[in-house]
This record gives sequence, structure tokens and C-alpha cells, in this order.
Amino acid sequence: MTTSPRQYPSIQGLTWHRTRYYSFFTPMNWHRFEWPDGREGEVYGPDPDDPHTIAGVSLDHLDTTLTADDLETVAEGFFGALEQLPAISFELRDQNVKGRVLMLEARFTYADHGTVRKRWVRVIYHHTRQVTFIAQGATPERFAYWLPMFFQLMATANVHNEMPGIDFWD
Repeated sequence: MTTSPRQYPSIQGLTWHRTRYYSFFTPMNWHRFEWPDGREGEVYGPDPDDPHTIAGVSLDHLDTTLTADDLETVAEGFFGALEQLPAISFELRDQNVKGRVLMLEARFTYADHGTVRKRWVRVIYHHTRQVTFIAQGATPERFAYWLPMFFQLMATANVHNEMPGIDFWD
């Protein structure tokens, strides 16, 4: 029995999305969506008719600056909230501190109104902000297909205090 080679998406190039507080790359031909709950941030997807296969970021302004001493508390809340999702199964759970930046990360499947979805979330606490990068496939198969593009988002996700210029990558 032979299996066909795995298919990968093709892209025309990448677009650098940048604001004062975060930046990341997505394929340049992806469509912009609004977050359904109106949160601050950006969300993009490869198909305008599929709002469940997305890559995006949300920004929350906190009333405090978190420190390394807060990592266990925020991790407990983050993972505890995820564990409330129906039929959740974790592939990855991670938490760490780099300098003054706290990071939480999870990759998992869960049930959303009877449909199994796969999601990758990275939450970064930087100064007085929580920046959440999200990549999700409408199904685990869609997630696997788009994983190279989702990896691009996560590999280029940055947080900062000023809008980066073109020399940011030098």
C-alpha cells in the first residue's frame, strides 16, 4: 500500500502585521476577519468562508505588571480555563519566563458544538499587556494542512513597546 505525499499550502509571500505592542507575519493573500467578540487585535484566515481556520492576535491591557513570581498563578488560571473546554486533549503545555516576559503555550484539540478543532495558543505577558497569539484549524486535518503557516505566525510573533521599523529584523 502506498500513501500519497503530504500536501502543503502554497503562498505568494508574507505580510508583516505590526502595531506598537506586537508584530507577526501571515500569508499575504489571507483574509482579515473581525474577532466575533469585538476584542482588540487582528485575525486572518485563508478562506473567507471558513472563520474557524485562523491565525491572529488579541491584546489585553492589564492594570498591573506581572513578574516571574506570578507565573504559577497565571499558568494555573490559563491551563485551568482550557481544561474546562469540552473533550480537550493537550498535545503541548508549556510555561516559562525569559527576562521580564512570561509566556504560556498550549496546543490542543477540543470540541466546539460537536466539531473537533485544533488550536495553538501562545500568551505573552509583557509590561502591562497580555498578548495572545492564536492559530486554529476548523478541524485537526485543516490544522495539519496549515501548520507551516501557523508555525510562521508563532515563529515571528514578537512583543514590544514601540512600533518596529523596517530595521527591526537587522
